[in-house]
Amino acid sequence: MKKDARYTAAQALLRMEAAGAYSNLTIDSLIPKNGLDAREGAFAAALFYTVLERRLTIDHVLAAYCARGLASLSKPVLQALRLGVCQLVWMDGVDDYAAVSESVNLTRALGCAKASGFVNGVLRAFLRADKAVPPVKGGAAERLSVEYSCPVWLVEAWLSAYGEAAALRVLRASLGRPPLYLRANTLRVSARQLSERLAAEGVDALPAEPPAGCLLAKGRVEPEALASFGEGLFHVQDRASQLCAAALGALPGEHVLDVCAAPGGKSFTIAQHMQNRGVLVARDLHEKRARMVQNGAKQLGLSIIQASAGDAAVYDASLGSFDRVLCDVPCSGFGVIRRKPEIKYKSKKSVEGLPEIQYKILKTSTHYLKSGGTLVYSTCTLLPAENEQVVRRLLDEMDGAFDIVEQRTYTGEDTDGFFVSVLKKR
Repeated sequence: MKKDARYTAAQALLRMEAAGAYSNLTIDSLIPKNGLDAREGAFAAALFYTVLERRLTIDHVLAAYCARGLASLSKPVLQALRLGVCQLVWMDGVDDYAAVSESVNLTRALGCAKASGFVNGVLRAFLRADKAVPPVKGGAAERLSVEYSCPVWLVEAWLSAYGEAAALRVLRASLGRPPLYLRANTLRVSARQLSERLAAEGVDALPAEPPAGCLLAKGRVEPEALASFGEGLFHVQDRASQLCAAALGALPGEHVLDVCAAPGGKSFTIAQHMQNRGVLVARDLHEKRARMVQNGAKQLGLSIIQASAGDAAVYDASLGSFDRVLCDVPCSGFGVIRRKPEIKYKSKKSVEGLPEIQYKILKTSTHYLKSGGTLVYSTCTLLPAENEQVVRRLLDEMDGAFDIVEQRTYTGEDTDGFFVSVLKKR
């Protein structure tokens, strides 16, 4: 049996649900394994990511045509139906007849031939209804949940925390292809010079400052395949992360600590701000990830970075004291849904314990900071419980030891969702 794009997408979706694997690793491994060429591979990825992004919307549609409920369906049949609706609604290059017939064929290929008539009937009924999304019961949060395929509890949290306009901006930004930002290695090249070099390599990338050194690449780009990447002229980093690194204000000759550094992007950018002078200690819980940071620093020519393994929640006096500390803590990741769409399907309960972990790391980080030093607390999520409330708890419990210099939440204007709080130690 030929494992085509549709089969590959279904296979990836089934693996995601069974094992909770990372989306990019799942589809990226199956495309070559199933022998897909570039065109088929791109189609498989488009199907896979669209179903992941739009799953709640698709399931709302399907529920109207499955009298016994979606839970009664076998997992392969459900994925065949999801992929069918996906093609009918979002794949402009697939005509309706092909979307239905290929979904029926996929059902058979997945070993569910007896359900092929059912799949055919559901998709044709949806077509007869002019592919209309059925009415949504409930209020604004429920309607937005279906429209943007985002859990109701998360929509409610964003509406409450940021208001309707910002919540809508976050929801819109959570769908579709994310922008690709690059960070020029300013030790070797300016943003303008990198733009010219990339143009010679067939890549359209223009400076997107502030911050200095930031570029926005257009079109489909595989950065790691570029000669300029291999030469250490840039690394991939969203604009919000670059702004976070800049907010630390690190200067040449200082001692800086990044307590949760891997995969290393912020450490690399900070070291460039320091003009590769001073010391930057980059820590991560796992030795393997610390080596990843060190290898990246070597490629970029950043000799001041010293990467090592250690638990950010446990104080290590042997590290010494620092002028500046970056505390970019593990978080729920709800600010980067457009890059990892599976993140949004986390349950509310699964993230409730994170603020305690984050606070412990933040509190531990304060012990490394010299008097008058700068501490930056950051996350790539959009939940006040993991952001403002963690900072407020530190300020309350340390009773005047820190002042807030600047605090900002990025809600998807032209960056990933991100929170940055700059604190000064008295």
